[in-house]
Amino acid sequence: MKSKKSLLGIVILAAIVSIGLLVFANPFKSNTQIFTESLRLLVSKSGDLTRNYQEEVGNWNMKKFDNLTMITITDRYLSQFKELENEAKALNVPNEYENIRESFVSSVESEASSYEHFKNYLISGDKTEDQLSNDKLSLAFKQELVYADFLSKNH
Repeated sequence: MKSKKSLLGIVILAAIVSIGLLVFANPFKSNTQIFTESLRLLVSKSGDLTRNYQEEVGNWNMKKFDNLTMITITDRYLSQFKELENEAKALNVPNEYENIRESFVSSVESEASSYEHFKNYLISGDKTEDQLSNDKLSLAFKQELVYADFLSKNH
């Protein structure tokens, strides 16, 4: 009886492992599919990060906290953008899609640069820094269009 129970347990465990491998490491996915899924995950993280930071900027605009607090918040987000950038740079990419990854990396870099210029504006009050912040954010959006187009065609 123990032998049958052990055998049944092994069969069930093997089935669970097999299903897990099919779900989590589908050997039938192409490199393009794997890259697309990885990029979608990074884009989602980026969107969440941007949305959360913009909520903080909104709070600052409503005078819920001062410039010094916003500078501290900006520094915290800049480190998160750097982590995201590094994650994107480490992404395995089929050669033909290197430009797609680079557009994402450039977009993240431009957005982070925008927030760095915004921080400089908060410190100095220099309107040029505010304009540079806006320019970098516009550039980030233009770069976003490249990888967004790729993702819309590969769903």
